[in-house]
Amino acid sequence: MEPSKHFTQEQKLAILESAQSVGIKKAAVLAQVHYTTIYEWRRQLEALGEVAFLAKKRVSRGRGVKRITESQEKAVLETWQQHPGFGPGQIRNQLRRQGMTISTRTVQRVMTANGYVGKRKRQHSNEVRRFEATRPLELVQMDILELYINKLKVYLLILQDDFSRFIVGWRLTAETSIDGVIAVVQEAIDRYGKMEEVLSDRGFVFYSWKGCNRFEKFLEMEGIHQTHARPHHPQTLGKVEATNKQVQKELFCRHRFESVAEAQEGLGQWVQAYNYQRTHQGLGGLLVPADRFHGRTAEVTRAIAAHLDPDRDNASAPGRIARSLCNVMLEPDGAIKISLFGQLMTILGGQGGRRIDP
Repeated sequence: MEPSKHFTQEQKLAILESAQSVGIKKAAVLAQVHYTTIYEWRRQLEALGEVAFLAKKRVSRGRGVKRITESQEKAVLETWQQHPGFGPGQIRNQLRRQGMTISTRTVQRVMTANGYVGKRKRQHSNEVRRFEATRPLELVQMDILELYINKLKVYLLILQDDFSRFIVGWRLTAETSIDGVIAVVQEAIDRYGKMEEVLSDRGFVFYSWKGCNRFEKFLEMEGIHQTHARPHHPQTLGKVEATNKQVQKELFCRHRFESVAEAQEGLGQWVQAYNYQRTHQGLGGLLVPADRFHGRTAEVTRAIAAHLDPDRDNASAPGRIARSLCNVMLEPDGAIKISLFGQLMTILGGQGGRRIDP
């Protein structure tokens, strides 16, 4: 990468004036600078006004401003196209995971010059208390999102691991039902193993104000603890609520599906990418949910530190990661439950100290 050139404020203004007639990209070629530099000058001129812009003093370059290469710019734009809901920091992390190091500032300049408009973060007066499970399947969050597909109201049920943000189950249906909720949980158990606790709101499919509904009885039968979010407090389900927003922003707001079947196919592809390809800010910005869920955090971190793509030529690439066959749960009374493929095999210790053979 070559260092950028020095220009006085008067020269910058002259280049900006020429850009009005010949276009920014052609003016950039004539001035031998990257077109994002001229976009940045224009932004400064619009913010400061001509007098203040001309009076602006150039800051010492220190180590120098580096020019982005064509291959880097292409990688930024392709990654942004692949993940349109990402901001500059997320794009930078996605590229760093693949072994390409570009500063967030440079990524932002390229994106801004190609139409990106950032959003200001809202300031919250009350600090939100955050929590996180300590291992996969210790706690899963569950929520239902209302959507419209070609004027048909549908419901998306998402079951998400709290520790890794890995989506362990989902279902798109034209109506909500207890049978559908039970089916999603059972499918997740069959595929990944039994979760210890389920966190949900107090919707009628999750909770009964009088006695227990069939979903609550199902969890009790499976030995899965159930917790409910406080009324009017969506922050308790913050992780799955954030996923709800992302699937709307990245999928349903960008694609018009003609049928539920078409939407289900799109959702399946989105969930696969979310679990195995999409870096997550809640995981440090460089990990994907599958890294944590399948216990690859240390392996992936070492690869990234060595500027290697952790998913390239790897037997554990998306769709080929082997899941744990055994799940161990610690009960409040000190008993240890061991399940295989989601089926309870043994209870050790505790008050009863009993053993269950398959």
